[in-house]
Amino acid sequence: MKTSRYVLYTTAIAAVLVVAVIASFALRGGNPVASRPSPAIAAITTSPTPTRTAATASPTPTAGPAGAITGALSYPSEFIPPLTVYAVSVADQNVLFSVDTPRFGADPSVQPTAGPAGPRPSYTIAGVTPGAYYVFAFRRDTVIGNDIPAVYSRFVVDCMQPSEGAQKPVPSSCPNDHTLVQVNVRPGETASRIDVTDWNCSLPGSTCPPRPR
Repeated sequence: MKTSRYVLYTTAIAAVLVVAVIASFALRGGNPVASRPSPAIAAITTSPTPTRTAATASPTPTAGPAGAITGALSYPSEFIPPLTVYAVSVADQNVLFSVDTPRFGADPSVQPTAGPAGPRPSYTIAGVTPGAYYVFAFRRDTVIGNDIPAVYSRFVVDCMQPSEGAQKPVPSSCPNDHTLVQVNVRPGETASRIDVTDWNCSLPGSTCPPRPR
């Protein structure tokens, strides 16, 4: 009787062990537990730092080498008072060049004497930026009437200059045109025979340029 119980217990324990082993193999052969995926880290895309390209500066335009203006002077008397001769830009009246000239001739209170004529009074304005200009002159003394200028005009070009070579008087039929004539100064060149000899711009129908300030 005891032997039968012992066999029964032994059999039961063996069965339990067999079940345990089977269960163990079942767990090992089953699907593995899925592991929680690690959160994906978004890739940070960095834009390349823009490289500044140095701007190529355009060369500053230059007017070229300066020129000059030269010509004769006159005055309706036995002398020529001290003058300031101006070259004023046609495009911008704030752009101007000038030169002061001395008095030419004897004192008006002294009777002139006969003799060979001296060099013709003239002026030269140097260092003039190339461009278009009007040329005129004002007296530098303080006498009454010094606000009337001499001008380089159509009357000079059409009437006075054609007569001076042959020492002939200006024809009475010459057009009485005292309009300013534009003088073109080219780089490195001298505009010559720009004679400031017309003192009649104040006549009716004409217009005198103002004295530059």
